[in-house]
Amino acid sequence: MTNHKHLRVVIEDIYSNNNKLNENLALKLINEFRYSNLYIAARKENNTLNFITYDYEDLKLTALFTDPDEFNKFHHEGDVQLLQNSFELYQNILKTTDIDGYILNPASEKYLFTKEFILTISNIPKTSFYTTDAYSGEELYEMYRSIDNSELEEYISDRNNVGDYEGLFEQLSNSQPLTMMVSDIEINEDIIDLKKTGPVAGMYTDKVGGIYVTIFSSTDKMKSVNTQKFKYSQLVNLAMLVNYVLSEDLDGIVLNPESDNVLIPRSVLLKYSLGFERYANDLRLCDTLYYMFGLD
Repeated sequence: MTNHKHLRVVIEDIYSNNNKLNENLALKLINEFRYSNLYIAARKENNTLNFITYDYEDLKLTALFTDPDEFNKFHHEGDVQLLQNSFELYQNILKTTDIDGYILNPASEKYLFTKEFILTISNIPKTSFYTTDAYSGEELYEMYRSIDNSELEEYISDRNNVGDYEGLFEQLSNSQPLTMMVSDIEINEDIIDLKKTGPVAGMYTDKVGGIYVTIFSSTDKMKSVNTQKFKYSQLVNLAMLVNYVLSEDLDGIVLNPESDNVLIPRSVLLKYSLGFERYANDLRLCDTLYYMFGLD
């Protein structure tokens, strides 16, 4: 469950800075807000859900919550519902109502965000990736069978490139990385259609020092991962994957864990996130999450 721990850390840093925003803190705050999926309270009245507002120093505010625990600290009424939404909706609420801003976690941080601040945040990330011309399962399987990420592997093997994230992202945008799905079930099929089988597998993540989504340059790199579960491959739309990591409050991405271990922390993904949408977003890969393949 998303608890927005990274957003809360930024707010703690602002408090530690005498509640003053410098350029670095402002950028961190804006970046975390852009990818947030905060919660809002609403009460059903006459079959309509209405957001609950509060008067505070001549301002009309609505509370937002980082997680259900924060909601439960503040609301105890049985007729109040908790709704989770993307940041884009919270901007639209301020554009179309007389609400003056939001107060975050009123039982804890009590941090006030004015309408002016919220509406200045631009470049809102995609919340959905869709095309009517998506690759079929058979087309994805042929792509998977012919993957050659040798240039990417050559790049990351050169120690002179360590820390050059712009160079790494250029290589990734011109490659076709894989992610590994793991399952308790052995499925002896080349193409596994998850729309038919249901959610029989989950994405393999690295949990050393946080939760990191993993990507791989080849199936050989996947085979070096030590797990008792059955392994499967999945193609990825890199832009979708980055947006998933950031919106789900995860800590970053690891390329080839247990072999090359190239770490891409969340702070770096936030800095370059818009570039993935622009340069590493093959929309025809939007259905890749519905198909996985047996390892070669």
